[in-house]
Amino acid sequence: MRTTRLGLFFYALLVAGPSMADAADRRAALFDDPLFRRCINWMLDGSGGALIENLCIDDFAIPPPSIFSCARKVMTGFQSAADQEGCALIFEEQAKKVRSGYVK
Repeated sequence: MRTTRLGLFFYALLVAGPSMADAADRRAALFDDPLFRRCINWMLDGSGGALIENLCIDDFAIPPPSIFSCARKVMTGFQSAADQEGCALIFEEQAKKVRSGYVK
């Protein structure tokens, strides 16, 4: 029984190995792409995205930085009540998109 499980494990590695390696290669290639790196920086800090925002969203499905900025403010505090309300609106809008989103 143990030998059979071990054999199945190695067979699964043999079958899945190339596809896992291909996926890793594709991910590594993404990080070599200068536009992808700029998009990641834009997403995390919100700067330098005026000309690349559409590319980041369309090509890489990277969300806008406002979501991350608001999430950070939840943990660190808001500058004002208006700032807090703005983030609440952003999260409410995202919640609407989640509820109407596609489920596979």
